[in-house]
Amino acid sequence: MQKNTSYIVLLAIIALLASAGLTVPAVASPPAQEANGSVRAVLFWMEGCPHCHDVIDNVLPPLQDRYGDLLEIEFVEVATVEDVDRLLQIAAGFGIPQDQVAVPFLIIGEYVLIGAEQIPAELPGLIERYLSVGGVDYPDLTLGEDNLPFATPVETASPDILSDVSATSNLPVVHLLLFWTSDCYACQVIVAETLPSLKSKYQQQLIIQYQDVVTGKDVDHFYEVAAAFGISKEQADLPLLIIGDRALIGAQQIQAELPKLVERYLKSGGVGLPNVPQMAGLETSGTPKPLEPPDGYGVAIGVMFFMAAGLFYSIIAFLRGKTLLPSLPRVWQDRLFILLALAGTGVALYLAYVETQAVTAACGPIGDCNAVQSGPYSRLFGVLPIGVLGTIGYVAILSGWFYPKLRSDRLAQVAPLMVFGMTFFGVLFSLYLTYLEPFVIRAVCAWCLTSAVIMTLLLLVSLKPALQAMSSGNT
Repeated sequence: MQKNTSYIVLLAIIALLASAGLTVPAVASPPAQEANGSVRAVLFWMEGCPHCHDVIDNVLPPLQDRYGDLLEIEFVEVATVEDVDRLLQIAAGFGIPQDQVAVPFLIIGEYVLIGAEQIPAELPGLIERYLSVGGVDYPDLTLGEDNLPFATPVETASPDILSDVSATSNLPVVHLLLFWTSDCYACQVIVAETLPSLKSKYQQQLIIQYQDVVTGKDVDHFYEVAAAFGISKEQADLPLLIIGDRALIGAQQIQAELPKLVERYLKSGGVGLPNVPQMAGLETSGTPKPLEPPDGYGVAIGVMFFMAAGLFYSIIAFLRGKTLLPSLPRVWQDRLFILLALAGTGVALYLAYVETQAVTAACGPIGDCNAVQSGPYSRLFGVLPIGVLGTIGYVAILSGWFYPKLRSDRLAQVAPLMVFGMTFFGVLFSLYLTYLEPFVIRAVCAWCLTSAVIMTLLLLVSLKPALQAMSSGNT
């Protein structure tokens, strides 16, 4: 009778731990033997454990389809009290305390993965790692006295220790899959704010997988999965979140609908990831990759401050009707303005060439201008290349500067004000584009920063002629 009681309690506590999705750091195990190029692993599981079935039904099949005969997994069901004793002894051999043992419990080479979060997050990478070194054999889990040098048998857990078992051993679980990229501001909102808030609320009842869309292959997979949910390429956008049979697009829809969907699925018993063929082979992670400032981040921030200061100074001076700083003689103003405008035109022409001809740009020592020029923000309204728009702007500004020197009509009288207005708008637009680089696109374009600085200098040089035109009553 005592043995039956221990058996029931032990099975209940392992099911409880499994439903909590407990994870532990990977720890060393006994050395593996030759595997003839394949990777072999052992999975301990239990009938009635939702996390076990999630791993068996959703996590392992795509991996086995991908690697074929190169991946062999032995399934060991934990069904009797002897099975529980054996699992506890094996766990002790890996240095895992009894209170951290749970199913699913997977052993691969020198690593132990526990729970439905750690296994999908770390198993694909470990498979690739072992395949790159020639594979790894099944671990030696023989429990005979002469074959267990790395551990000593442990006693069956006491019912007194495990008596706090409740009906929560079969808590429903909701699985999410988020397609995102670190270059996307809306994605960062979801990754840094929305999902952590839900995870804090639901704990182990919410399992989140992240698919970072970085390479061309990642983009192809993203479009294939989107198409499986009836989403066209034109409609597909990041972030895209899969929950049950629903696909939510964009931060606004995710924030508005996800909390209610999680509640609904939990009330109906939970939901796993859909069995969509296009999702096979995705290399998801249980945690998003940490963000690092892009190369040239500090320079971009400095240029933004310079533009903001130029705008503020110009507004104050324009409202007061006079410049606050000493200005250059008129001849030097003309020479400097023409030189700056020609330099800006050259930069804009080069960017227009890069954007329209889809060639690789020479980026210089900082940043990644090609990432900026090939991104969605490189065209106004998705049509007009920003480089072309910049070229038109610089030519218009240069023309406005020369016009009063060639004509003396009414248009010539207001041309300085028009030039000031164009450069003011140019700085505002450049400030917006520069903000996008470090905070949204996550890449910095040295050519774009150069153009932004030139436009700001043009604004400052055009300020005095504009004030003179306004004070003379030519408006």
